[in-house]
Amino acid sequence: MQAVRESYADIGLMRERGLSWAEISDVLAKLGVTARDNQPISPVTLRSAFFLVGNEERDGGADGEEGGGTTPRETLDAVHRAALAAGQPDDTEDAAPEPETAEPDMPDMADGATDGPPEAAVPEPEPAPEPAPVPEPAAVVPADPPEESTPAPVPEASPTQAPLSPAPTLKAPAAHVSTPQDSTSNRPWKGDRMLGTIFVLNDRGGVGKTLLSHHLMATAMLEGLQLKVVEYEVNERLNRLFGPEVVEHRRITQDFMNMMGSGDGFYEFWDQIGPELQRGGRLFDFGGNISQWFFNWAEVSGFDYYVGEGERLTFMVPVTVDLASLSTGMNTLERIATIAPKAKRVLVENGFSGPFSQLDDSQYARRKAEMVEREGVEVISMAPCTAPAWARLTGHRIDEVAQMTREDLVKLGMTPPVASRSLIIIHEWLRTMRQALSPYLRDAFNQSSGPAAKTGARQGAL
Repeated sequence: MQAVRESYADIGLMRERGLSWAEISDVLAKLGVTARDNQPISPVTLRSAFFLVGNEERDGGADGEEGGGTTPRETLDAVHRAALAAGQPDDTEDAAPEPETAEPDMPDMADGATDGPPEAAVPEPEPAPEPAPVPEPAAVVPADPPEESTPAPVPEASPTQAPLSPAPTLKAPAAHVSTPQDSTSNRPWKGDRMLGTIFVLNDRGGVGKTLLSHHLMATAMLEGLQLKVVEYEVNERLNRLFGPEVVEHRRITQDFMNMMGSGDGFYEFWDQIGPELQRGGRLFDFGGNISQWFFNWAEVSGFDYYVGEGERLTFMVPVTVDLASLSTGMNTLERIATIAPKAKRVLVENGFSGPFSQLDDSQYARRKAEMVEREGVEVISMAPCTAPAWARLTGHRIDEVAQMTREDLVKLGMTPPVASRSLIIIHEWLRTMRQALSPYLRDAFNQSSGPAAKTGARQGAL
């Protein structure tokens, strides 16, 4: 752990430049950074230790744990140079011929020294033109790759008269070497640059998670927003409605349930979600009893590396008046704050099972008021659709229902009066949900004012 702590910034720089944990483990092993038993640090152990150290740095508890470093200074310098050289194959190829151009200059100077005594070498005009055209271009070439600035002075410092001209040129690249490391800190690099991501989750089944995700997708489509949907569920629901080209279904089978908590194989299933959070632009729909495993992964796998403190994350937790639903919903909101303290948390009250007004004097109402006032939790309502034709629209996409006419409903077997009344209720219901969800979609995906104005015009038309 101490070796990882001492090389934390350099390991992070390697990760940012595209090296895998296995490749970083090989680099550290070649440079002599090993575990306590002098065995190479495995990729899994390295990853876990890196994220643990990151949490220590963020909490401010890493500086006082151990007084001094155990890794030699030379080894740490070698790790730093390897980090600077990571992910730059083109630069190393360009720098390869540099020693070859410097080598023919050194023998020329050595020949001048052997042809005569030192006194004769001073008046000869040959050394004067050599430092001007030859070493200066050699010092300009390694200015692109910062890692070549340190080995460059080694071969040129050996002559007695040559160091005077290249010495001032080598100090400037040394200043450039420090800037990449200064920009690489112990804080997450990706969180500030990612797009928004929305999660819909509650381990309790039957609370309206799929319906809420359906509303979000329909609102995004009606407003022209692009997002990818990932459905973690036993059976296809959104995938069956919208198709695999719109919704990716990641099946949760019984074998997966049996694998839960069985070591790194379980965590690797969730590791794919990390890079997706960096890219953003996604809606994750978690089925019942799924979010708890997501939280278990996030708490030990460096969730903050991908999302920072969660500034661009939105978690929507639907609940009903069912007591079990309220309990799991509140626990979910509290657990979200532990992995993403700055994420937006939204409590969605689904009135399908009954009105929430009956809970005004309950413990749930008091806890909700405390979360809203002190923790910034937001609350929206998702009222049930009371249209007579709604029961016959099961299996239809909401964005298609929003554009149905009375004739479309008559074709489904309804009389014209029932179809007319249903359209009024359905359109009002969809308009209310769209007004409630549209701000979260625009905020999460960072839409400009231009598209927002156009969507507002479409919303008025609907």
